[in-house]
Amino acid sequence: MSNNLRIAGSLREIVTRAVCAKGQKRFRQVHNVVTSQPLEGVLGYRVAGHKYTATPKAHSVEIKGQYDLHIWYAYADGNQTAVERKTVTYTEYLPVVDLEGERLGVDEVVSATMIRDPEVVSVRSRRGAVQVEVEMEYYAEIVGETKLWVRVYEPPYADEKKKDLLELDEAGEYYDEDDFDGYEDDEFEDEDFADFEDEEIEP
Repeated sequence: MSNNLRIAGSLREIVTRAVCAKGQKRFRQVHNVVTSQPLEGVLGYRVAGHKYTATPKAHSVEIKGQYDLHIWYAYADGNQTAVERKTVTYTEYLPVVDLEGERLGVDEVVSATMIRDPEVVSVRSRRGAVQVEVEMEYYAEIVGETKLWVRVYEPPYADEKKKDLLELDEAGEYYDEDDFDGYEDDEFEDEDFADFEDEEIEP
């Protein structure tokens, strides 16, 4: 900031759209996938078709999502293989922290970003089913109307401008257009324009 700027000694209250809250969190989910054939061993797995929506709340962001779990496994003494698919739906709440200013809660929208896509971190066989642990991570910002207080600074030419306006006003050379409010056209007498009627305008 320029050293020529001078603090006006006051704070101004403004309302603007800005990021008013944000947060980040890692989620871990456990799902059981029941196989259609007697499970003998897990050969592979993957997560596909992930999609989600985010909605702002007072102290959090509600995230609703869905993805498909694909489990490739062996059965029949390892001579046969199959793929089991399970569609998973979930709802998570990401806590957010309000930033400086007063959050008004008006016309808020969420920008949610995946820091880490859903990923299988562990798989185990349990009671004839496959227990899958999935991990993901989100970062979210809430954008909405917020009330801020900003310090007012005056440019270096502010005093000169005020001085010039004051001198014009004292000399009677400065008029505000509001000074003419309330006057009607018929309040001006014809004699005010008499001097112009006697003059002839040459072509």
